Amino acid sequence: MILGTGKHLVYIPTVDSTNSVAMNLAREGSEEGVVVLTDSQTAGKGRQGRRWVDVAGLNVLSSTVLRPLFPPYQLVMIASLAVVDTIADICNITATIKWPNDVLIGGRKVAGILIETSHDHSGQLVAILGIGVNVNGRVTHFATEQPSLQTEPGLLKLATTLEVESGHVVSREMFITRLLYQIEHRYLALQQEAHKTTANAHGPISRLIREQWRNQLSTLGRTVQVRQGSKLLSGVAEDVNDQGELLLRSHSGECIAITWGDIE
Repeated sequence: MILGTGKHLVYIPTVDSTNSVAMNLAREGSEEGVVVLTDSQTAGKGRQGRRWVDVAGLNVLSSTVLRPLFPPYQLVMIASLAVVDTIADICNITATIKWPNDVLIGGRKVAGILIETSHDHSGQLVAILGIGVNVNGRVTHFATEQPSLQTEPGLLKLATTLEVESGHVVSREMFITRLLYQIEHRYLALQQEAHKTTANAHGPISRLIREQWRNQLSTLGRTVQVRQGSKLLSGVAEDVNDQGELLLRSHSGECIAITWGDIE
């Protein structure tokens, strides 16, 4: 399998959401490895029902059809690692991961990941790996294209682009090519390991990827707040477990495994 090559590449200039297009293809029986690319989304998706804002022709917006034999939380790990490694390769910039899967440069968000799962007509698990990267332009372009964001200046202050950070325009084609390579080699390694190990077992490749992901987490060791809807938890982000859950040491001394939430 080579992600996004030949008939495995679907390009549509404008879509509502690449994840939605990819999911529909998967449910219709599309082969694993199909990559949907676009220049602009009219209804881009972010985590927890948020929207993903983009400026036409400036960003990398991709969704990949996968059928993993391993748990989806490992997709979060390989996807965020792939983005961090690609930024280092293409831009020579160090990026970090904000638990669980936002990619930051200097504390500002440059990429986000959304994984959606379902089952195809045969009942097989399908995972859509959506990745959005702010590549070119400046964050102020977002407000120009999306006037509603002018009422949310805090969001603009928390974002950046690769062009801003590197000081030059970045080739989206080169970035996508490298990104898909970075995803594929870890994905195939996990698939092969999953064939050989029993359910829920963690082989050496799984442990290595978890450790690589853990080492890139900027969240660990910091006092944080975790917002889960109307609920707010606070404490020190001590570590992550084998399933990628954040281990939060509350001020009362209790260790809480966090499976979802916004880190502040």
